[in-house]
Amino acid sequence: MKDYSLYRTYKYFRYSLLRRLPGEWGRYYERKFMGQSAKAAFDEALRRSEGMTCIDLGANIGKYTRKMALSAKQVIAFEPDPWACAELRANVADLDNVTIVNAAAGACEKKILLYRHARFENDPASYSISSSIIAGKRDVSEENAIEVRQADFIRYIEGLDEEIGVLKIDIEGAEVDLLESLLDRPDVLARIDNIFAETHEKGIPGHKPRVNALYEKARGIDSPYINLSWH
Repeated sequence: MKDYSLYRTYKYFRYSLLRRLPGEWGRYYERKFMGQSAKAAFDEALRRSEGMTCIDLGANIGKYTRKMALSAKQVIAFEPDPWACAELRANVADLDNVTIVNAAAGACEKKILLYRHARFENDPASYSISSSIIAGKRDVSEENAIEVRQADFIRYIEGLDEEIGVLKIDIEGAEVDLLESLLDRPDVLARIDNIFAETHEKGIPGHKPRVNALYEKARGIDSPYINLSWH
């Protein structure tokens, strides 16, 4: 039987060395390394965020919202899908330090279409995690679109009188627009200690050049800590 703990350690050190290669190979292994270290880095960031505010963008039914709430003073959870948001409210009803925002997080305030998986109605618990405001995402259907609110997340942060320990972003392709805006705002970034984001260029191939640019830009930012390989 394979010792997966040992195997993960091996991959961690292998990627740590190979990310120093020049050019495209170095960038490839840099992402592998960031992905391999993301879980431990996330857990450590939460530990250091005790007594601070954390934000969960794309909270779905609350798996990470609950985890963040164990350490944070408060958690603000954004979830645009009405079905998932209702489940989220039920799943964190026992927590008094969670605020739920029934909206997508984006670069501006507007009404927007949320595209669900083609088989969403058959099994919303499984397919709600695929919902996206990006029509071209591979696992959603334009026929299942519903209108939702998109909040101007930058403005929301500006109006929030809090330092943010962890910002988790898993918004099924919408992270590209949001991160492009966020990384251009050093005044807003200065209020955030850690950003963990999952990018979805595999499901949205047209995003790949923009995601590559985001990785390069994030590498040049010392603070906050930014991990774009979270999943």
